[in-house]
Amino acid sequence: MSRQKKSEETGEAFKKLLEQKGFNQYKLVQATGLDKSLISKIANGFTASPKPVTLEKIAVALKVELGELTRIFAQLHNSATPQAQQLITEVTVSKDPNFVGREEAIAHLNDLVNEGAKVILIQAKGGVGKATLARKFFQEKGLQPFEIRIGMETQDITPVEKLLQDWLKSDFKEEPNEDFGMMLKQLKRKLEAHKIGVFIHNLESALDGKGKFIPPHRRYVELLNLLADPDVQSITIVTSRECLNESKLKVELYKLPSLDEMAWRDFFSSQKIDTDFQAFTDIHKAYGGNAKAMEILCDVVIKQESYKGDIQAYWQANQADLLIEGKLEDLVASQFNRLQQLDPDAYRLLCRLGCYRYQNLPSVTIEGLLCLLWDVPEELQKRVVKSLEDYKSLVECKNGEYWLHPVIRQEAISRLKRNGEWESANGRAIKFWQIYFSHILKTEQLEINKIDFNLVENYQEKLDLIIETAEAIANYNIYKDELVVIEFIHHSLKFYDLESLEELILQSNIYENTGFSLLREKISEFVEWRINLGKSLYELGEPTHTLAVIDKKEGKFTESKEQFTYYKRCFYVGQRFLKTALDIANQLKLYRLVNEVQLLLARFQSYSID
Repeated sequence: MSRQKKSEETGEAFKKLLEQKGFNQYKLVQATGLDKSLISKIANGFTASPKPVTLEKIAVALKVELGELTRIFAQLHNSATPQAQQLITEVTVSKDPNFVGREEAIAHLNDLVNEGAKVILIQAKGGVGKATLARKFFQEKGLQPFEIRIGMETQDITPVEKLLQDWLKSDFKEEPNEDFGMMLKQLKRKLEAHKIGVFIHNLESALDGKGKFIPPHRRYVELLNLLADPDVQSITIVTSRECLNESKLKVELYKLPSLDEMAWRDFFSSQKIDTDFQAFTDIHKAYGGNAKAMEILCDVVIKQESYKGDIQAYWQANQADLLIEGKLEDLVASQFNRLQQLDPDAYRLLCRLGCYRYQNLPSVTIEGLLCLLWDVPEELQKRVVKSLEDYKSLVECKNGEYWLHPVIRQEAISRLKRNGEWESANGRAIKFWQIYFSHILKTEQLEINKIDFNLVENYQEKLDLIIETAEAIANYNIYKDELVVIEFIHHSLKFYDLESLEELILQSNIYENTGFSLLREKISEFVEWRINLGKSLYELGEPTHTLAVIDKKEGKFTESKEQFTYYKRCFYVGQRFLKTALDIANQLKLYRLVNEVQLLLARFQSYSID
């Protein structure tokens, strides 16, 4: 596993660097002109040592030192053994337009088999492509697998005894013994003599909420024990939406991730659908990279006359209802229904998590989950959270942060409203954000350095220092404490069923008595200080613009150019402050301030910046 671990670490480090620089793989392809398959391999840790010219192009695009990139890949290159290097070159996946973005997954499965794994469990949420990957893996190995389809419903699961009987009869032409133990011995002899593939699909139907086989089908443990025997020649792939937690079994786990944006673009492009527009990133994110969703959307976009192969038109028409396609809605609903059946407490928590937005603040801490478990004893609350974590098909969690993908959130909201807990969940969320805000004030105070004019000698240098400081402040966009207040207000409006913060302010009995005291003074400040700073920058730039025009008429082109440049900087930074103020005012639903900022933007937009 050393090569695989090291490649994953390198790929993650590279992806983290992309994220820090505001890039994704698609944007990097556009910026560098490099082949998209090469970028995908680098991002997934499949290129042990990119060529210097490749690294140079990436460094220029990301505006980083070449040495920073070199260090990321040097660690992998120096640690890779000759055997590991051979494995990298051995893995080839035939070009199939319907099978994209899974080079790393195929390589991982090959690694596990090369290291002696006999049974591999591919776990992922519904629609990610577990079965497609398994079949492609067997195809690459030249194996026609014996397929065991576990029924989607518990009552449809085929008893393992009947499976063995049919298997021995149909594939090995051998009359099965009536005794189950003897049938296992018959099968083992055959598997020791024949190299075959075994594909067990949808195992989750045979499992309980703890990852154990349900009592009527405990004998599947014995079958899997046989398939994991080191003496058999078979390779077994099992797919499941849920974890398998049988301690007696030797099963290698592979958690299959969703498809990345590059794979989605490749797939749609292969179907002659244009993806070269910014909102495609939003489409991929909304559906969480789900392979089944990708296929459903593609089919609709191609076949429906109203879209004529234009996915951008589809998105504009349907982005407010991500589950408008029946097949996709059924896929999501089936996963909610199973959780409801197996673990009602975890199901209720999942639905309640729909009250959070996961937008400006893309995740919540565990405290944001615990506050929603008001009907669970405190000593059991973390167990419920842990139980929900096990259902990776529905909730995302990483480094103590939790969130729902937009598709899952839409279903959660629908169910939360149907069960009458929408207001209660928002009320609990209000308290969570209030406590979180207090914590930020104590631990994450923003420090902005004061301007020290003693460091500069003349008036122009003072102006430069002012605009540089303003640019640095503008780069922060919206601060974390402001984002928390926006979430606080959002939940308050939902809880009280109001349309705007201005309505809430008019409800004095609410505004004065529900935890607003800490936030009241800051709410308008978030918008007003940006308005004031934006106006000041415009006013600072105006006389510079006048001087630039005069100098140009007098033939002082160098001075004029410098002054025009300074004016433009004032104009653009001032505009950034006003646009951020407008964004915050809209999110807080402070419509008086929205109108004020819009008028200012219209006024200053009329100024020439040429």
